[in-house]
Amino acid sequence: MQHADNIALKRVRTLVEQYVLTRSRRYDFVSTELAYKAIREVMRTPIDEVELDRLVVKSAQEKGLSVRFDRGQAACHGLAAIPQQGAAADTNASSLC
Repeated sequence: MQHADNIALKRVRTLVEQYVLTRSRRYDFVSTELAYKAIREVMRTPIDEVELDRLVVKSAQEKGLSVRFDRGQAACHGLAAIPQQGAAADTNASSLC
């Protein structure tokens, strides 16, 4: 069962990276709400909403994109601890939650 979960997590990470790469071609930001909806349409993930947001934020930062934390109070729980760097620094998670 653990092996299946590891494979599913790897697929989620790949999907998040692909989503962020696709968004980066047209936009300079990633919305956590839109990412959540798009990824959940494709697959049911083995991780919770906050962890999915963390993966989106990390991938967006690596691509130099801003992040819009627009999924509400419940989704922002714990995201303020993610260090904001580069272009992603213009959106402060702690001020939005």
